[in-house]
Amino acid sequence: MQPTERFSDRAAVYTRGRPTYPDAIVAHLRAAGALPAGAVVVDIGVGTGLSSEPFLRAGCSVIGVEPNAPMRAVGDERLAHYGRYRSVGGSAEDTTLASGCAHLVVAGQAFHWFDPERAGAEARRLLVPGGWAALIWNDRPATGTPFLEGYEALLKSYGIDYEKVSH
Repeated sequence: MQPTERFSDRAAVYTRGRPTYPDAIVAHLRAAGALPAGAVVVDIGVGTGLSSEPFLRAGCSVIGVEPNAPMRAVGDERLAHYGRYRSVGGSAEDTTLASGCAHLVVAGQAFHWFDPERAGAEARRLLVPGGWAALIWNDRPATGTPFLEGYEALLKSYGIDYEKVSH
């Protein structure tokens, strides 16, 4: 199975099982100088849009880039009430977007699918001078309680290619 097709048959339920992203991401990036007022954010591997929501709630414009059409369609529907969101079919290595279109390029939980060298070149092409890129993700503790350790063992035993994507 191609990584871009991994969630095609379960795009509609994907958002129910995935964690959201905190608004603190926006505050942190603003404090660092990475997110000016009125910023345009390009969210690479946007999937169903979970990683775009903190930026949209903060008033940013977001362009989601997603190669998986069913995932992109779910994201488009979920985020339709934000007037500053649109998506395109594309990949981290070939977004189809114009050069210099973004103040910030982000990838949430998706970077492990990218060709780092080619995706980095594409991100630099998208950014305005002085623009930033940020990788964001949610961590889950794997040890410390019997539940966490049991869940981790379950994923290792039955998860499809879990060892490849658990980093």
